[in-house]
Amino acid sequence: MTTPPSPIERRLTLPAGDFRLLEWPGEGPPAVFLHGLSGSADVWGGTVAGLPGCHAFAIDQRGHGSSPQPATGYHQTEYAADAHALSDALALDRPHLIGHSMGGRVALVAAARWPGFFRSVAIVDIGPEAWKQNWVDTVAAFDRMPPGFASRAEAIAYASRGRILTPEAIERFLGRLAEQADRSYRWKANFDALKQTVTLQRGRGYWREWERISDPLLLIRGGTSDELRPAVAAAMRKRNPLARYEEFADTGHNIPLIAPGLLAESLRAYWAAVGGGG
Repeated sequence: MTTPPSPIERRLTLPAGDFRLLEWPGEGPPAVFLHGLSGSADVWGGTVAGLPGCHAFAIDQRGHGSSPQPATGYHQTEYAADAHALSDALALDRPHLIGHSMGGRVALVAAARWPGFFRSVAIVDIGPEAWKQNWVDTVAAFDRMPPGFASRAEAIAYASRGRILTPEAIERFLGRLAEQADRSYRWKANFDALKQTVTLQRGRGYWREWERISDPLLLIRGGTSDELRPAVAAAMRKRNPLARYEEFADTGHNIPLIAPGLLAESLRAYWAAVGGGG
């Protein structure tokens, strides 16, 4: 896999506040990447590595990383407004929009709300359905998570939990943590914000928005993922036949971390097919 240019870390002032932005320079059409719940902009490094020439941008979304963490404001439409405002603030000419998990639902709403604004939209392993058990389980999982780690080694052990992670994946995980003066680590994300986010966003469906998307549309499912269930993926294909569908065999939900090269290959081929370059 080609090593991309190191990203430039910037601050970008949007209507919602001062956001952390990563930019990977390139000559091709721009692309905006939106991470999933509890993630950060850093998770996209492996995918961008497989997109030589792509001019890529990723933000820590609200409530995450080093971006604003307001007490409220975690509805899907507010996240989508951030993605639109970022593209406007940077004067991007019809960027590709790519979202994973929560970021995929944000991309879905943004594409429906601003048709023609994006060159193409890629939704990675998420559906538009309301799903109460999902948000109940996710909130419970956040309540069980440790607030921090006593050392780097302890944080890495938690990230691995029986899996073998590449050094790059470990560094991307550590990017979600802030090292303290005593060498301990704490999450950058605001857990209350994350719980609000998943409750609001999984508390209602977005089928109408999905059906309205008219931009070139790519839907990707991890073949072993339990997040985008097969029946939901089938309904999505039926209710918006414009979507090109791909399924990554033997791949779980967290595709940007576990299969970034495969994701990059898929994006690159799709962009070429729809005349979007990259």
